[in-house]
Amino acid sequence: MERNFAKILILTVTIFLVNGCSKKNEPADLDMSNTEIKQFSLKQFASNKISFTLKGESAEISSGGETSVRSPQLSFSTSKEIIEINTGKEGKGEIKIVPDEKKLTTIVITGNVKIVYRDIETGVVTMEGYCQKLTYYDEQKRLVMEGSPYVTKGKNRFSGDMIFYEFEKNTIEVKGNIDAQIYTEKKPD
Repeated sequence: MERNFAKILILTVTIFLVNGCSKKNEPADLDMSNTEIKQFSLKQFASNKISFTLKGESAEISSGGETSVRSPQLSFSTSKEIIEINTGKEGKGEIKIVPDEKKLTTIVITGNVKIVYRDIETGVVTMEGYCQKLTYYDEQKRLVMEGSPYVTKGKNRFSGDMIFYEFEKNTIEVKGNIDAQIYTEKKPD
């Protein structure tokens, strides 16, 4: 009985090694086009102190380097602030990537977009923004708000046709039909 067991064991190990170590025919490059992913999440940690995370309820990858995301949530972290961008269930997002370089170029989010700026040390909300369409351009490190955009900082409110936020300069620029409401505090005499 022991001799038969030893022979079966040797035969099983031999079969396992032959089949387990043989070369498999695998595709050279996986084609993920027309694939749907549940609970989508993309993180990018950049060397220039700006990183982002994009999450969504689901994502669909197309063959042209574009990915659509349902219910997107985008957050940026810099050395000074955290920027949280949400849309809720009605929101949609689209990511554009250069397929050959596997490099992200833009993220577009639409549908009642809410932007919250928080101080990274205290967590205090320093500014809020709203728009119907928000586009992030990775190369320029720029956010562009369109579709009735406005930004509030305390009691102050700024609106226009387009609002631009430059990460590297930490500046906001409002263009077209500008409306600015700025309140100052009276100092006691």
